Amino acid sequence: MFPIILGTAKFGTYTNKDDSFAVLDAFLEMGGSRLDTANNYACWHPDGKGDESETVLGQWLQGKDRKRVEVMTKIGAQSVDGFTYDKLDGLSPDNIKRSLDKTLTRLNTDYLDVLYAHVDDLNVPLLDTWKTLSSLVDEGIVRQLGISNYKESRVLELVDVIEQHQLRPFDYAQYRYSIISPNAGADFGPQVILNEHLFGALKRLAVKPEIIGYSPLLDGCYEFSADDLPENYDNLLNCAMLDDIQAQAEGNGSTPSALVLKTIADYGITPVTAASTPERLKSNLQLLLPI
Repeated sequence: MFPIILGTAKFGTYTNKDDSFAVLDAFLEMGGSRLDTANNYACWHPDGKGDESETVLGQWLQGKDRKRVEVMTKIGAQSVDGFTYDKLDGLSPDNIKRSLDKTLTRLNTDYLDVLYAHVDDLNVPLLDTWKTLSSLVDEGIVRQLGISNYKESRVLELVDVIEQHQLRPFDYAQYRYSIISPNAGADFGPQVILNEHLFGALKRLAVKPEIIGYSPLLDGCYEFSADDLPENYDNLLNCAMLDDIQAQAEGNGSTPSALVLKTIADYGITPVTAASTPERLKSNLQLLLPI
């Protein structure tokens, strides 16, 4: 299987349509097939509404063999007020169905390869959410299910619900992850950090989901000075680790980003990584592809 999933969160906002198409074409030419998006990407852009990524992907898919591409998208994390993550549209059965209809229209497809519950919804019983999602698999509209940003206790509770009611399992579990750890108490809103304890719990599950890590490159910070680390990661240990990563990369003739992605993949986590140009994508993947 191709060692990464292409993240498309910035397509249609930070990355224009033509450049997005170029990256997507390059990804396919390199042998990739799995594309990660969501129905709220990229709502954090100053001009973003949250449907831009799916829209660009849908336009690109019109000229492609749909069977060559695996589309992985997410629902349930649309901001109700359009500005904050204090209240999200959630994972009620009605919202799942409404969101899915809009997503399929934007993507110009009649099925999804993977549908994620984007953020855990504590206001809706897990049984209600998972019955609805399972029914979409039964109907053939969705092929596989995933969870994203579920805390360990809720993952275990969901596994029990799935077993008790013989519902469809989740085949993917996606979390924020990079090889340097954030500061204690760092606030990422609804995003859940994949730490060692959670990783171990996921590995012990009978369902054995593929573990996915998003934001592995921290917006390119591994290429810059330790002085430019994001605030949530700015500490002396991480500064030292960054210097070491950059020295290792220089020693083996790669980029720091390429070394980070290979390290994560070798650890057993599939990175979701983005790029704004084909050249940057190839550079980032230089240690993961055949010579």
